[in-house]
This record gives sequence, structure tokens and C-alpha cells, in this order.
Amino acid sequence: MYKMNLTGGIFGALLCSPVLGQIHHFYSGFFSGDSLYGIEFNEASSKLNVVYNGSLDLSSSKWVATDKEKRNIYITDENTYQSYSIDKNYSLVYKGNVSISENCDNTNYIVSSTAKPYTVFGAPYSEGCPGQVIAVDASGTLESVKANITYSSDSGVHGLALSSDNRFIYSGDDMGSAVWTHSYDESTNTVSKLQRLNVTRNPRHLVVSPQGSFVYVILEENNQLAVFNRDKFTGILSGRNKTYSLLPSSYSNRSLYWSDEVMFSVPQHNDKYPKYLFASVRSKTSTDPGFVAAFSLDSTTGSIKDRPFLLPTTGPGGASNSITPATFSEDYFAIADAQDNFIEVWKLGDNATTAAVVAHLDVDDSPANLVWVD
Repeated sequence: MYKMNLTGGIFGALLCSPVLGQIHHFYSGFFSGDSLYGIEFNEASSKLNVVYNGSLDLSSSKWVATDKEKRNIYITDENTYQSYSIDKNYSLVYKGNVSISENCDNTNYIVSSTAKPYTVFGAPYSEGCPGQVIAVDASGTLESVKANITYSSDSGVHGLALSSDNRFIYSGDDMGSAVWTHSYDESTNTVSKLQRLNVTRNPRHLVVSPQGSFVYVILEENNQLAVFNRDKFTGILSGRNKTYSLLPSSYSNRSLYWSDEVMFSVPQHNDKYPKYLFASVRSKTSTDPGFVAAFSLDSTTGSIKDRPFLLPTTGPGGASNSITPATFSEDYFAIADAQDNFIEVWKLGDNATTAAVVAHLDVDDSPANLVWVD
């Protein structure tokens, strides 16, 4: 049922026997079907293996997220946010769901705050619909919507990001061509609209630098990464600092591509801030590859220093080409290809000037995104 292929590339000479601490796991949601996969990555042998294939009570297991403590998986599904706990052997146990209006039937993005009580934030990709602030219980199970994140009647939010102190919410308004800033007060459970910044060419997903000075935004139709200055104290964005192309300069027909994801690498050991920012592009054709870019970051300011590589991915990406940095090393990231139905793990090369596939797994459905849990 599953075909597992290993692409050695420049990293084919890895050790072949399992080593303690080199077995890692992640989950994949899908754009179709009712399954959610738990997948094991063996760092030593560079192999991927499905360890959990659960048929869940879902219409589709689209976007998935995990809580800060990696005890729960949250899934967007039509007009609900589903909540599952991670059990032994990486199986999932249903805990409940939180419903929103049936008129907002496309819950699309979900993210957990990084400090107790680990409040969860979600957004449906439906015109004129608000986002949600969702309470969780002591175990991390989703409980109820406790506040709304309001936008304009023409808005359709596709991505959310939180500041490192969880006091500010940033929204990529793909339909309304804007980036929104809201403040959130946990003590009073109050969401306040602070700013709508008009941004052309479909802002999609976004992240806030941990140092606090920048917000990085994917401009989906322009195939660019935009950098916005941010006031650390007020949360307000003051304007576009710079943009970086996510396609090679030789590509003239940029309408054949649409950019997708932006994510920070996960700091390791005593490092406080990430070394890299990754971004991905999808192809609109079934024959041309997408792209993945890496940006190196200044450890003090969080600003971009340079772009070590811009590489074609091994497939078009389709509706996804979502990139997810590993939690165990800043040298690894995973990609979900929804066009050709596969998942890959990549590793950075020497001096991070290139990257290559080290493990490949064909799957039966179209993977949406991935979340590492160990």
C-alpha cells in the first residue's frame, strides 16, 4: 500500500543502523479522505515509515497543528476544529471538537500559543468570517470559542501568526489583500483590532521574528517573501522593508507559480533564536517543480542576511508543497507534495548552501501539512 523510496543524493552515506535518539515522528493531515498519518523518520538510516494510519471522524484532515507540549493534535475540518490526544505508539484518541457557524465552513488554519494556558487560535478561509480564540482545558483539549478575531466583510484569512509573547495576532488576509494586527489580552479575554495594512498580491502565510522587529509574509501571487517592520511594544507594522523573490530570476512566466509557506527553523541546544527561515513555492502545472528557499538570519536582530539556496523541489507541490522544519535539528525539514502525493525529508548540505532529499514516502492521498512531535 505504501511505497518507501530512499534518495541518497549527497547524503547517501549515512549510518545504516538505528541509534538511540535518532528516531523522530511527525503527523500529516490530508486534503481528502478521513485519515491522519503518524510517520517515523529514522535519522540514521534515512527511512520513513507509517506507524499510525487512523481513520478519523473527519470529512477531510486538512491543516494540523500541535500544542506547545506535543501532547495534542488539532485538525481543521469543515466548520469544526477537532482535538485529539497523542497516545502510546503515536495513535490518536478523539477528545472533542469546537464548532463555528455553518456559513464559515472552511476552517483552514490553527496555531497554539506558547505559554500557559496554551490558548489556540484558528481561522476559516471563508469570506467575511472571523477567526477564533479557543479555550483549552488542563490536558490541552479544545473546549470552546471564547472570543472572535474580526476582519472586514471582504476578508478571507489564510494564515495566522503570534508574537513570541502571544500578545499580538497577525493574519494573512488572502482574499482581502491585507495583513491584520490584533492585540490579545489573556487576562480579560479581549481581542482588539489595531491595524489593517493593505498588501497587494495575496498575503498568505506569515511569521513573526522571535526578536520581535519583523513580520515575514508570503505574497502568494507575486511569489515573494515580504519583510515588514514591527514595533516591539505596540505590535504595529510600519511598512514593507524589503521583498525577496522566491523564483529564479530567469523565470519570466511567474503566473504559473503560487507561493505557499514560510517557517523558522527550530533553535537547538543553547541557541535562543533560529538560524534559518524557509519558504516554499508551488507550481500550478503538473509537470514543473515547485521551489524551496532558505534564508540565513542575524541572531541579534532576526533580519535576513542572505539566501543560501533556492532549489527546485522534486514535485509540483499542487495545493501544498508545505515545508515544516524539524524540531530535533536545524539541518532538516519536511515537505508535503499534494500534487504527486508524497512526503519527503530534506537535509542541509555543507555550510547550508544547498539541501537534498534524504527520505521519500509515497502516500495514497494529498498531504496538506506536517507537524513534528519529537
